[in-house]
Amino acid sequence: MYAYVGDAAAAAGTTAAGLELLHCPAEHDGHAEAPPLLFVHGAFMGAWCWEQHYLSHFAGLGYDAHALSFRGHGGSAGRETLNAASLGDYAADLSAAVATLGRPPVLIGHSMGGLVLDIALRRGMPAAGAVFLAAVPPMGLVPSGVQVALTEPRAFWQLGMLQGAGAAWVSPEQAQRALLAQELDTDTLLDYTSRMQPESQLALFEMGFPRWPHWGSLGCPVGVIGAAADAIIPAWLIESAAWLYGVRPRWIPDTGHAAMLEPGWQPGAEAVAEALGDLGL
Repeated sequence: MYAYVGDAAAAAGTTAAGLELLHCPAEHDGHAEAPPLLFVHGAFMGAWCWEQHYLSHFAGLGYDAHALSFRGHGGSAGRETLNAASLGDYAADLSAAVATLGRPPVLIGHSMGGLVLDIALRRGMPAAGAVFLAAVPPMGLVPSGVQVALTEPRAFWQLGMLQGAGAAWVSPEQAQRALLAQELDTDTLLDYTSRMQPESQLALFEMGFPRWPHWGSLGCPVGVIGAAADAIIPAWLIESAAWLYGVRPRWIPDTGHAAMLEPGWQPGAEAVAEALGDLGL
């Protein structure tokens, strides 16, 4: 089911931008007392990446499940001004979506979405909990970017092609190598790569560098999950982020960066469900 929320206008006379918010209602009352879940996508994607498997899966577990598309992504407005969007703008989008849910949710942030989640929480956004899934840490991506460029140069080049020329110029095979650890059937792979899009140049720049100081509590319980075969966010970066948040990371075996899109997506969903259990949810 699709719903849309309005982003606050930046100044008088401007048109409020519509944010896409997908919603799968809980299928039973197994987690009736639990807060809603809000899934937050990473760079180059949109809420659609959660719709493939995770939204219906968690609705089937009894959670009220939602997924947001940041401005300029998925079905949200703002594509024409995407390159001017900052991580802070995405944090404002996230706060606007949270405000529509009626009560503070548990947020699951993937990749760039994890860093946006960190920013929004440190700005005081209410949340019942936060799960960082293969997330960009506050330490930034410059060291990881150098590692990917040296160890996976073709995949690194394809991400550059996606940013500079769009999805039509991306090699599906190289996109799979960058994002997935398991072989995906050709039709599904082409569907996924066709939905990918360029990211804000400003947001990509901001992700490269540390955001300090980032010590202390986020104001809610936290879980950290890493993908064991992730070519973009390596294990040492997940370990460093978990140390920063004061928790131990969980690991999804035989899984690449886009855990929610893997053919074998279930272990990733199980890791998220176990992290929710760790948070008392």
